[in-house]
Amino acid sequence: TLFSEEAGSFIQLQFHELLERLGESAIAAFKAFRVAISSNGCLYPFAGGGVHPLNKYVMNYIRMFPEYCDTLNLLLKNQHPGVADQVTKPDYGPDTSLLTSCPMAYHLRSITSCLESNLHKKSQLYKDEALQHIFLMNNIHYLVQKVKGSKLRLFFGDEWIRKHNAMFQQHAMNYERATWSSVVSFLKDNNPGSSSMSKSTFKERCKGFSIAFEEVYKTQTSWSIPDPQLREDLRISTSLKVVLAYRTFLGRNLAYTDDKCVKHTVEHVENSLLDLFGGSSRSLRDSRRW
Repeated sequence: TLFSEEAGSFIQLQFHELLERLGESAIAAFKAFRVAISSNGCLYPFAGGGVHPLNKYVMNYIRMFPEYCDTLNLLLKNQHPGVADQVTKPDYGPDTSLLTSCPMAYHLRSITSCLESNLHKKSQLYKDEALQHIFLMNNIHYLVQKVKGSKLRLFFGDEWIRKHNAMFQQHAMNYERATWSSVVSFLKDNNPGSSSMSKSTFKERCKGFSIAFEEVYKTQTSWSIPDPQLREDLRISTSLKVVLAYRTFLGRNLAYTDDKCVKHTVEHVENSLLDLFGGSSRSLRDSRRW
């Protein structure tokens, strides 16, 4: 606007060349950031399966980017001619849907994609399959919360959020299967048509369940789910499955429940499950409260 006359064409040319070089520098900076994320490795798994520091660093860093949306899109639009016409200023008004297609949104999603790949590699460092799922559940949930709770949401879009919500929920279900399927298997009746099993079988099942349950308790109280609501939701979901199975098991074999082989009451199992994922290993104390 300032140099619209023909006499200013040289200045205009220099100015646009400068913008072009700034855009190239921005592209190089984004690429370097993605490389740094991808190459961030470690030899040992992150203790407790909580939110990894790399995840926190990257997400808290890119939360600042929306403040520079108009500038970054101006610099990047020539680097992305296919989306140049969809660049819009961040007024967050009726046209916010266009923000998911702007150049900056492309780079934001590319960065988080590199982050997710790195987190999946880090999950493989855990020998315990269930802890792999806890780690991924924690970290994908953290990604979603950071996007939902900031202006990043406008650049990622609701579809991205729905997809990643489903991802961390799937890892929660995979955790339950990996951990509790074998434990609850002790409570299944091989002869569902009969009212109860033999006393010797009942004692054997009780012993197997107690040993398996105590081992899970000892191990998984040291695991960490930092988000209070996520932790509570998984505890409740787990409790519904395990406690119901245990209550049904004892209810079908009431004739034997006064035997010493019943080490834990239903209430004790239910209360013990509330200790999981606190980040501090504990030993399950015997309980004979009825």
